[in-house]
Amino acid sequence: MNEFDRFSKDYELILDESIRISGERSDYFAEYKAKELNSFYSKYRIDKTIKILDVGCGIGKIEKYLFSYFSNARVYGIDSSPKCIEQALSTSKSKQISYRVYDGENIPFHDNYFDAILFACVLHHILPDKREKILNESYRVLKKNGHIFIFEHNILNPLTLYVTKTLEFDENAKPLFRWKTEKLLCRAKFEIIEKKYIIFFPHFLKGLRKYEKILKGFPIGAQYFIAAKKGVS
Repeated sequence: MNEFDRFSKDYELILDESIRISGERSDYFAEYKAKELNSFYSKYRIDKTIKILDVGCGIGKIEKYLFSYFSNARVYGIDSSPKCIEQALSTSKSKQISYRVYDGENIPFHDNYFDAILFACVLHHILPDKREKILNESYRVLKKNGHIFIFEHNILNPLTLYVTKTLEFDENAKPLFRWKTEKLLCRAKFEIIEKKYIIFFPHFLKGLRKYEKILKGFPIGAQYFIAAKKGVS
């Protein structure tokens, strides 16, 4: 049994409880990531009619927000937990998205298939000796000039570190410092386009969130974001 199978029914409840200290529910962070991708595509004036793969999609929380910003996208979600995929399928309302189980290592799609790949707080769940393989697989299935987007917990933030140590399904997780994720991407031949720290203020300080862009270089955000590109070589 996949370790996430036993959490699938209560996944959202467990996640909401673990981040209660932020004053937000997990939906806030799911939409935050969709907004971040939208901002990237708008900033670089890239066509949003894309095929995007969400690796480690879980129960499909981000997918329901992606279409608010990428209405013409085709979204694919894969996860190694059959129970999570089962739940994602049961709640999916869009014909533009499909889910499937995969083995956690080999991405079940042809070469040069996707315009974008998303890892939303997933890398820390992948065994360290398997991370390079999954990023190489991501490179393989991306089209030339396609993008990979990685969101990860910033363990330099004490509140984030507390959450990762208390969250049930992070029990076996191995968090990564941003520099380590950057190194893995470079080894997989990706070209890093953008990197920053994100999510600085809890709900009771939400009035200050408009200043987050100014703080993006300070390693105190709850998470970090890296965008990288597959080159033409």
